[in-house]
Amino acid sequence: MYRLEVSIGENDLAIQVFKILEREVRFGRGRVYVEDEKIVAEAVDASSLRSLLHTIFRALYLVEHVALL
Repeated sequence: MYRLEVSIGENDLAIQVFKILEREVRFGRGRVYVEDEKIVAEAVDASSLRSLLHTIFRALYLVEHVALL
């Protein structure tokens, strides 16, 4: 099992977004969830972890740009 944690600090908007995505980004080979002030990705293989990380960073990019509006 591969696991990677992305620390987001006290970014309330990002935490709320990823709490919603917890239900959406879950499949047989991996999942994403929020733990404390971290986004955690767990996957059974490196390719699945890469896919999850792509999803995390794409969502973080959007959250940061929406926060600037």
